[in-house]
Amino acid sequence: MALRFKLLGVPIAIGADFVVIMVVLGALWRAPEELPEWLAVVTGSVLLHELGHAAMFDFFGVKPAIRLYGGGGMTTGLRVPPRQHILIAAAGPAMGLLVGAMVGLAALAAPGFGASSIAQDLLWVNLGWSLINLLPFPGVDGGAILSELTSIVLGRPAEQVGRGVGLVIVGAILVGLVVVGLYDWAFIVGFVAVFSTIRMGALSDLMVGKSMAHSPANLMAEGRYQEAFDATRLAMADRPSDIGAIVLAADALRLMTRYADAEWGYNQVLLRDPGMGHALRGRHLVRLGLGRDAEANADLEALLALPRATNAIHQASALATAGRPVEARQLIVEALGSPQSPPIQRVLQNLDAVYIYMLGQMDEALGRVDQLLRSQPGDPATHELRALVLCDLGRFDEALDEARRALSGAPKHPEFHQTLGLVMRMGGDAAAALPHLIESAVARPNGARPRGELITCYAQLGRVAEARAALETLPGFAARDPFVAYARAALATSGGAADAAVELLKQAATARPELAVRARVDPVLRPSIV
Repeated sequence: MALRFKLLGVPIAIGADFVVIMVVLGALWRAPEELPEWLAVVTGSVLLHELGHAAMFDFFGVKPAIRLYGGGGMTTGLRVPPRQHILIAAAGPAMGLLVGAMVGLAALAAPGFGASSIAQDLLWVNLGWSLINLLPFPGVDGGAILSELTSIVLGRPAEQVGRGVGLVIVGAILVGLVVVGLYDWAFIVGFVAVFSTIRMGALSDLMVGKSMAHSPANLMAEGRYQEAFDATRLAMADRPSDIGAIVLAADALRLMTRYADAEWGYNQVLLRDPGMGHALRGRHLVRLGLGRDAEANADLEALLALPRATNAIHQASALATAGRPVEARQLIVEALGSPQSPPIQRVLQNLDAVYIYMLGQMDEALGRVDQLLRSQPGDPATHELRALVLCDLGRFDEALDEARRALSGAPKHPEFHQTLGLVMRMGGDAAAALPHLIESAVARPNGARPRGELITCYAQLGRVAEARAALETLPGFAARDPFVAYARAALATSGGAADAAVELLKQAATARPELAVRARVDPVLRPSIV
């Protein structure tokens, strides 16, 4: 449970565990009636510390997010080069030292204020916490700075080396504090060191999937792309050298159609691992989305040159997106003919059904989908695929039931809203379909398909001006997408230009054969092809 809001455009979440721990710490040296004041001071001070990090992230062109939890806070953003990361890490303590200095000057100028509990709390939290935060143990800014410095000196990612050196230094400081009799300080430093290490370990467990319910991959499967991106940013802050977290962050950005940001993430991964099929597939998809076909084709060729045994899924996905569904299916069939683990086998079977559907072979696709649901009933994505197949077969009532089942399993999924809207529109209720299609398009503002489905719905409603506005504001690189061509065919039909509609439909069906099947039962396009 967390309080969520935005400050200066930065998403902020304050967890209940932050409040509980800060109240417990305050109770060690404050009377009960002073705890609200202490909590306000510590929350504001920690938030200012994190805003220091956020300002530096923003300076380097990276959108940050802040989370206060456990014994402190964390500001996350896409991975930046080591030298920039050092400045970002130092900006938080610098903010605290600045605030502490200002409070100190105010205390000197007004001794009455200096003697107050609020001034003492402000000085301790801002000066004391900032200095402790600069100590080089894992989970705090000093540890991040030391890890990056170690990487720069060694000329390679050396996070673990930096952590080891930092723990040795902190251990020596603790021993020194005990030897000179500063037991209170030794307790505080030891508490922060142990708590930060435990907190960081718990975060790592969450991000690598030991808490699968909220892992980035599961969040993306539920269509919760922004939450998935936020989770991966926490993972990157915890494990800066983990390219897996960067790939997942780029995937989330791609699904939100933030193509330029996603490309940046995939580039970072491919600089370290040029043969990573997942990243090559992702960059191919975003470059297609950006209309940079030559570069996208180069990525596709590089991806197809990788070993089939470990990259068939990525290769097939890229081929299908490039309008080559026959080759995509051939790859999947070949992969299904070799031994696979049960999870991979399931993915391959799902993709086989998807590509059969894309090829317009609806009866066979329906048989495959039904088989999948018998082996694993209730899967939202499979119900969504069944809804699409039934819709294109003209069985709208059954399709509507399936689309609602899919959405009930993942209520925030923009693609499931898109499918429900499509089925409603095809069934003749375009007015009910429109809110779902708008929601889908808003979640993916640069996406060709969600915008295409929305344009077609506007055309069916006779709202031609809105349809044209939605078409004209679509990024130019999406103009050749088959779903946009289908939408333009719908607009042409509504304007009485049947010949133009047929030509546009042929263009759409070349890359996506299932669209030719759909047009035969689509109430908008049927007049042009009858």
